[in-house]
Amino acid sequence: MAVLIGMSPEVKGKNYELDRDKVSIGRNATNMIVIDHATVSGRHCCVMKSGNHFSLVDLGSTNGTRVNSKEIKEADLHPKDLVQVGSIEFLFDAEGAEAAAEAPTFSQAKVEVTSGPATAPISFGSISPFGARRKENTGLWYTLIIVIGILALAGIAWFVITILRAG
Repeated sequence: MAVLIGMSPEVKGKNYELDRDKVSIGRNATNMIVIDHATVSGRHCCVMKSGNHFSLVDLGSTNGTRVNSKEIKEADLHPKDLVQVGSIEFLFDAEGAEAAAEAPTFSQAKVEVTSGPATAPISFGSISPFGARRKENTGLWYTLIIVIGILALAGIAWFVITILRAG
């Protein structure tokens, strides 16, 4: 038995059996699966069954129909496909459904193991939203700070000497 399993909050926990050769989906009460949601068209799409083969056909909907996040006009359905009708999501599942000839394959993640503590990559400069500091101006800043410090000390010395002479 093929089924659409509700994934979005509006249909969460609901299972819609696809027990006929053609099952229409939409907002109108004339559909076999009625979804009362603003992003679903009156006659949005239908699921067609031929033997153990299932396909999804968009019926010219306003907000589109997607299978595994790809907008479609017509697409073959395979177990564990994510079906989006407007913004409502379902998981398609079917026992005995034909497996996809072009089933998506997922590459295995590459894991790198290091022997020591983790370090930042060489390209990592700073987490500051303003970017990393430029190193070429460091000497100029140190010189500027030293000159301002000397001027401040000279100003304080002049002030102290002026007060001592007056008193």
